[in-house]
Parts: sequence; structure tokens; C-alpha cells
Amino acid sequence: MSSVLASLAQVARLRDPSINQRRAQRVLVDMVSHIMARGRTHGVRVINISELGLMCRTDAEVFIGERVSVWLPVIKDVEAEVRWAEDGRVGMEFREPIKPRIYEAMLSLIPPRQTAW
Repeated sequence: MSSVLASLAQVARLRDPSINQRRAQRVLVDMVSHIMARGRTHGVRVINISELGLMCRTDAEVFIGERVSVWLPVIKDVEAEVRWAEDGRVGMEFREPIKPRIYEAMLSLIPPRQTAW
């Protein structure tokens, strides 16, 4: 019986939106940029970002696992892999984490978002 209760508690933790299980804290931003995918440039609006990746909105058709290049201030073109795509939103993981000093410099140039989507 105790193993059933432990399993239920684990499921509850996974579904609790107040528990953040991400590897890096996301910062809400509002920045227009672009990505390069399959040799074509596509506009994006970056919604949140961390040292490890970002989420953006775009009309571009991208595929999970696809490698793209995304333009970011200070860094310029950053290689990333599409981790998920749904209803015009795309999550990307950078191929290499952004170094903390560069990340802070980049964030200082990106307008913050006041509200979440």
C-alpha cells in the first residue's frame, strides 16, 4: 500500500506546475529574431530563454531533432536543436550552453516580457 501512495505522490509532483524541474531557469523576454533552417531564414519571436535553450513563436515548419541556427545579441548565430514544436511554438536546446558572462551580457540587450503566455 505504501508503494502505491509513493507512486501517487510522485505523479502529483510531476503534474504540479509550481514545481520547476527544468535544468536552468527561464527568463521571460520579448525579442524578434530569426532562425536559419534547411538553408532558409525564418522570423521568430523569442518568448523565453536560458543558458541551455529558448522557446519562440514562428510560422516556420521545423521538425523535432532538426538542427537550426538562431541569431542572438552578442553571440550572433547559435547552433540549436529543435526539441519540440507545437501550434507555432518551438523549443530549442543550444548545442553548447551559453557561458554565464556572455549570457548576462546578452540578457542586458533583450527586452523583458512582463507576462507569460
